[in-house]
Amino acid sequence: MFRPAKAKEVNGYTVRKAEAEDVRQISEICVEDWQKAYRGIVDSEWLDSMSVDKQYEKEIKRYQDFVVAADGNKILGYAWLQASGDEPADCEIVALYVRYSYRNNGIGKLLLHYAIKYFRESGKKRMIIWCLKENYESRRFYEKNGGKAFRISSHNWGNKECEIISYLYDLEKGYVP
Repeated sequence: MFRPAKAKEVNGYTVRKAEAEDVRQISEICVEDWQKAYRGIVDSEWLDSMSVDKQYEKEIKRYQDFVVAADGNKILGYAWLQASGDEPADCEIVALYVRYSYRNNGIGKLLLHYAIKYFRESGKKRMIIWCLKENYESRRFYEKNGGKAFRISSHNWGNKECEIISYLYDLEKGYVP
């Protein structure tokens, strides 16, 4: 199980372990981001079928592995961290999402740096994160922040197969936030 460091405040935002009370807002962020960022990439019917209530039922079962960036009680973004990942990684950011209206305010970078620091302090060596290959905004973000393109695979969302790409971070000698 994920055991994050205590809450950390940066630029007025607090990064802390997610709590059950955060799950509704986490679900809202997930659905909004998918429906806006992945429109035209992922199957539209599948995107339209997403709902906050359905997402809540998923997230309430796994929020213990999440950290959130918050401004008071408002959740601005979250990251899902796991201590195991695809080879050759030994840890993974399974998801990293920022409330759409708060993008480009340093919140994603704050969550990414938190994850890198947390995994590094936990003795992890290599971290991986996956994103849609056609999600150029995320790809630029991961590359700008030290990720190295690693592997391409595919996944089905609805009736559409999409290519996904992973980024590998060498936590021992690579990028240091």
